[in-house]
Amino acid sequence: MKESIESFAELRRRQAGAFSREQAIAHGISDKVMQGRCRARQLQRVHSGVYADFTGPLPWSTRMWAAWLACGPGAALTGATALRAYGVGGDLDDRIHLAVPHSRRVGRRFGVVVSRHRDLSSLLHPTRDPPAVRLEVAVLIAAAAETDVARRAAILLDACRQRRTTPARLSAELHSLPELKGRRVLRRILTDAAEGVQSFLEQTYLRRVERAHGLPRARRQVRVVDGGSVVYRDSEYTPYDVIVELDGRAGHTDSLSRWRDMTRDNAAATTGKVTLRFGYQVVSEPCRAASQVAATLHLHGWPGHPHPCSTSCPLAPPQPAATRAGVDGRFTGMGLGFLDCNSQKFRIESEPCPVPTLITTRSK
Repeated sequence: MKESIESFAELRRRQAGAFSREQAIAHGISDKVMQGRCRARQLQRVHSGVYADFTGPLPWSTRMWAAWLACGPGAALTGATALRAYGVGGDLDDRIHLAVPHSRRVGRRFGVVVSRHRDLSSLLHPTRDPPAVRLEVAVLIAAAAETDVARRAAILLDACRQRRTTPARLSAELHSLPELKGRRVLRRILTDAAEGVQSFLEQTYLRRVERAHGLPRARRQVRVVDGGSVVYRDSEYTPYDVIVELDGRAGHTDSLSRWRDMTRDNAAATTGKVTLRFGYQVVSEPCRAASQVAATLHLHGWPGHPHPCSTSCPLAPPQPAATRAGVDGRFTGMGLGFLDCNSQKFRIESEPCPVPTLITTRSK
């Protein structure tokens, strides 16, 4: 009897205080005893046939175990719940997401989202307890469940940034989920991630600023050793010594982070490099950001020209430099086109050149 009590106590500890009616009966605890303990407020009923060995608010781990026990054999953690169980951080759905075989029907339970999958066993991790889909499957399912593309990108890129998986592994796993909705969008995000993009802000810069306006291709996540420590620069236009750093809210809101960024920018400046910093204005004003980056690149020798991303883009298309006669009787040479960051208009400036002098020689 003592061994049974100790075994049941260990089971409850492993399951964060949750247990099922079947588990209690298997350890010699009758329905009558459980009902009495519920009346005495020593237990609380979580779902039909599932209890917790304490009263008060239920922590997430207890709710997770209770939901899995309530859904019976064959259920597995999936989506945001599986990611949380794997320790992947982020702003994830707090509800409990479970997957069951397609042949099963599970009733609704408060705070529990149940999805049915064909060939669920092929998606499971071999050793997780409770059972859970593989990490890459969980990432893809959680991302596909989001209606906002920005949220989808955040989930995929956060998993890669935290070094929990790679874009290549996610892309390979995507082929095993032919019925997953939004596959084309997910594949496009993973393509960006494979180029070194690690956040939604970086993806927005790559697509809406750099590519959309014809800027040169930057190197992503450039590893630099500064003062004995390793830092990573978001984007660097190496031939032109221009660095672009993207500061989202996460990781850049405290004083220490701001001072660290200043130190990094100053260190780059000592080597002749200039750093441009952008926040979420690359989302709301990508054309303005492109104007400033292009102007800086021109100052550092970029020979190209940006192009407008749409008919409403304030960036004018590149114009050929013209030779004209000035009012002072001098000609102007070939102009250098660049972007005015204040007016966001493409203009041409040139250096005046003197009127050529005709030199003749008189024959003797």
